[in-house]
Amino acid sequence: MKRRVAVVTGAAGGIGIAIVRKLLDNGFAVVATDLDISAPDQLPGLPHAQGQLCVARMDVTESKSIREVCENEVLARFGRVDVLINNAGIFRRTSALAIDDGVMHQILAVNLMGVLRCTSIFGCAMVRGGGGRIVNVASTAGVSGAALASVYAASKAGVIAAAQSASRELAHCKIAVNVVAPGFCDTPMLNPERALVDKFTVPRIPAGRLGEPEEVAEAVLFLANFSSPYLTGCVLTLDGGLTVG
Repeated sequence: MKRRVAVVTGAAGGIGIAIVRKLLDNGFAVVATDLDISAPDQLPGLPHAQGQLCVARMDVTESKSIREVCENEVLARFGRVDVLINNAGIFRRTSALAIDDGVMHQILAVNLMGVLRCTSIFGCAMVRGGGGRIVNVASTAGVSGAALASVYAASKAGVIAAAQSASRELAHCKIAVNVVAPGFCDTPMLNPERALVDKFTVPRIPAGRLGEPEEVAEAVLFLANFSSPYLTGCVLTLDGGLTVG
């Protein structure tokens, strides 16, 4: 069997790099995309990929950019796309009573609309190829909300709803669409809020610690697998028990 081909958005972030590494370690060919990368050496700590890693700059807020990567990098190089990992995302603190329009549009453009664009463009390629897997990386904020993060939480709730809607629509095309919803993870994105999280949130996590990017990557790998074709429309929460504790 030919190697499965996976596209990862937001590949330069802490969780993104862990996902790329996990997929490469498990035999996938990977197209790692991000707004801030243009060469493999910008993704540190990856295994020697023997031609199975392609790095492409892609802006998920621009349909033209996504189409160019899909056609000129993914399909031209590998001939197909089997897996899409919608991981690109940004966080900005926003009060529910004082939301800046520019910040709101930026968050929604990347976190939600980026997922919708990528699902549409790469999903069409999957349909032509006979099936695939789409995994959206959301957040527990999209499940239960988050103080001082109303726009971020709304964007991630939309990511979950988009996946569940697409799972109904695409099941007959042999495309499974699922969600990983991590809680607080030890990544650079968390750094600006780290002091507050360590003081107020970590003590409330039953597991007693933050999540690790590798744990999110393991969950993504599980949903990217082709061994469970009946598994679609699910939300896999990965938060150390915070939302139920």
